Amino acid sequence: MAESPCPTCTLLSLHPKDPLKKRTSRVAELLRQNHPPLDVELADFRLVVDKSPEILQDLDEKIAQARETLDHLIQARTQAELHLADAKSLLHPIRRLPNEIISEIFFHC
Repeated sequence: MAESPCPTCTLLSLHPKDPLKKRTSRVAELLRQNHPPLDVELADFRLVVDKSPEILQDLDEKIAQARETLDHLIQARTQAELHLADAKSLLHPIRRLPNEIISEIFFHC
């Protein structure tokens, strides 16, 4: 993904609008060096610090909901597997043999 420059100052965006977007090259550059950010960049960094807890909380809530949904789906799948096993067992041809024939088979074993 290409980083888009700010239309006002032409600097690359320092914080992603999308939290899934990777670190910008400018942030990586600043972290590799010991140079301070430019004054115009400081406001963006402060905005990231201010907004990130809310974004993290929102993501945590969505993760919790997804886990709850996943747990429900896993339980439903387990029940479906049990129903399938029960149905196969009940449909097995051996169940249609009369008890007398089954007894006779086991009597000769």
